[in-house]
Amino acid sequence: MCINFGKYDIPPTLEKLIDFKKEIGGSEPFYNALNFYLVRDENFRYFNTPSDVIIFGNIGVDGIHYGFLTDYGSADRLEAAPIVCVSPMDFDCPTKIVAGSLREFLRVNLTDGALFYNWFQSEEDYIATKRRWAEEAANSPYRPSEAEEKVRQDIIRRLMEVIPMPEIDNPYRYVQEIGLQRQKQITFQTQDGLGVIARLEEGEKHVPFPVDKNLAPDLDRLRDFLDTAPKASKLALFRDIQLNYILRDDEPLCSIVTEEMIKMGLADEAARIAEMG
Repeated sequence: MCINFGKYDIPPTLEKLIDFKKEIGGSEPFYNALNFYLVRDENFRYFNTPSDVIIFGNIGVDGIHYGFLTDYGSADRLEAAPIVCVSPMDFDCPTKIVAGSLREFLRVNLTDGALFYNWFQSEEDYIATKRRWAEEAANSPYRPSEAEEKVRQDIIRRLMEVIPMPEIDNPYRYVQEIGLQRQKQITFQTQDGLGVIARLEEGEKHVPFPVDKNLAPDLDRLRDFLDTAPKASKLALFRDIQLNYILRDDEPLCSIVTEEMIKMGLADEAARIAEMG
């Protein structure tokens, strides 16, 4: 797990989840109750998984996974780091912040986890969709038996004893508010919507480097930019590059990015890029 977690310790809540999985019998009972698998030392990175995300889970479908957003190592500790959902097949906007912490994530996930990886036009649209899903599930020949549902509810009750979670009265509005709070925190926007929170120093000016998935980057111009750009501008560039280019397939570009990361003290992020699938 050293590449995934890098300089960070495994947070206490995740330690409890790991122990809880063992207590209830392993990955399948855990998944049946919580709708995601824990990720430990597996290589579960996609080309558009942000390099400053530490993965802790995946839902087993379409590569969708969850992780702690460290904002390029600036988070003090993972226990209080925001949680992102990465939907790698959603190429234009694969990553969004879905919770303010792992415990808040768990609370929403127990009843409204679909909010993390689906998009809804409004709260009314979400409520109507949930109602339709419930009707389809009730009529499905694959719905869990009463005994299976009882096991699931027993596991959830036990989890809430092991890990206290905050009350979240309206999960839809909560997830929307988390996204709005993020936008207020960022210094400037990036193409993936995450933005960067690093601040410009006095006298610095942000001039974004143009990145377009349909155009190969000018590597000489890129090197010149990295030689002179503020740190915050470089971090924004790293996000835009990962969104638009598959670095493992472009060795020169990958080398430029990872070498600059290492110069900036971002060795963990550079190592994660090297292991992306």
